[in-house]
Amino acid sequence: MLPADVAEHGRLDLQHEMLKKQRGGLFYAPQAIKRALAPREDSQPSVLDVGSGSGSWVIEMGRLFPHAEVVGLDLAPANLSSTPPPNCRFECDDANLGLLHHKGCFDVVNASCVTQGLGITNYRKFMDEVVEILRPGGVFLTVAGDLHVHDENRNILPLINEGEPAKGPGVDAIPKIYNWLQDQGNAWESIGQKIVYIPLGPWEDDMSEENKQISEFMRQNFFRMIQSVRPLLLSYGWFDETVDKWSAGAHEEVKILKNKYYIRVCQGVVWDGLSADYLDHWFFTWAIKPGQTI
Repeated sequence: MLPADVAEHGRLDLQHEMLKKQRGGLFYAPQAIKRALAPREDSQPSVLDVGSGSGSWVIEMGRLFPHAEVVGLDLAPANLSSTPPPNCRFECDDANLGLLHHKGCFDVVNASCVTQGLGITNYRKFMDEVVEILRPGGVFLTVAGDLHVHDENRNILPLINEGEPAKGPGVDAIPKIYNWLQDQGNAWESIGQKIVYIPLGPWEDDMSEENKQISEFMRQNFFRMIQSVRPLLLSYGWFDETVDKWSAGAHEEVKILKNKYYIRVCQGVVWDGLSADYLDHWFFTWAIKPGQTI
């Protein structure tokens, strides 16, 4: 687990802004979201954000859809940077304990950067529960990635290992969400995925000013993540000296933008000890449940 202190929630606010700029908004599949959250006479549309972190996505969704109820769920209280609108609320709970007591309660479920090993212990089971808690016509949104490093031709590079950790999810533990959505078959009327590359620092040629800003947000997010993940790596059994070496090396190489490497990453984490400039590979997926709530 990552920490839930003010510093980490500040990093999550930065990451939220970066992803929002990259998407051009709070979500993909806007027509499906607007249809699912359209005002109706007999019930109030409702949104659940699993692993709501700093609460930024919850607050902005509440402002965008003032007629809907927007609920943030996390293990720890959010360190809110602004006052939430009255249609927003936050609950402290563990999604791993089950969500079926919310069966049929939500029109949109969002899970951004809440992956196996970093929040959800059994993501496939979690996805089955999401189907149950969504109303007909509901939408499931996710953001995720993996931890493989790529060269500038986007070929996967072997990791540099200094012994194996005692435990931990490893680079292959990030769930293959899009494939799992397909495995769920008729549970979904349609599914989609958008893969986005974000430079970890403005090293690409001919970048627009907006893309430079997005890539700089990603670099600053990475710098902050270095400190956030240290306790997590130690809990997996890595030695202090190894983690400190990786931290210092990664910080310096990303700072000077020496080489050009790509990395598929969830939440901007890289722990490989490579001298590199990086480009983050983000996976945005969505799935729409059959039917319509009247």
